[in-house]
Amino acid sequence: MSVTGRMGIAALLVAALPLAAQAVSDETKALYDKDCKTCHSIAGEGGKMAKLGGPLDDVGLKRDAEWLRAFLKDPKSKIPNAKMPAVKLTDQQLEDMVAYLLTLKSAPPK
Repeated sequence: MSVTGRMGIAALLVAALPLAAQAVSDETKALYDKDCKTCHSIAGEGGKMAKLGGPLDDVGLKRDAEWLRAFLKDPKSKIPNAKMPAVKLTDQQLEDMVAYLLTLKSAPPK
């Protein structure tokens, strides 16, 4: 297959992704990789302590934006015995992270 053909297929695959998944910025993915991936996993990929925080594959099915926002700001407000620390994010980063987490519905965004 030619490079042009592969690029055409890639463009079709990207177009087929849900709009919310396409909107996830590289900055948000990098923030997840830096701050979350150590203790959490998506599609079996996570850091050395990924079992501690558990998988996030279906978090978008289990939680809504309000719950996620409150949990990220103060995990103990939602789960009193949470081991997760509060996440230090700007308001925009928080909204971007919540939007990203809401896209996680079994098949993670690429």
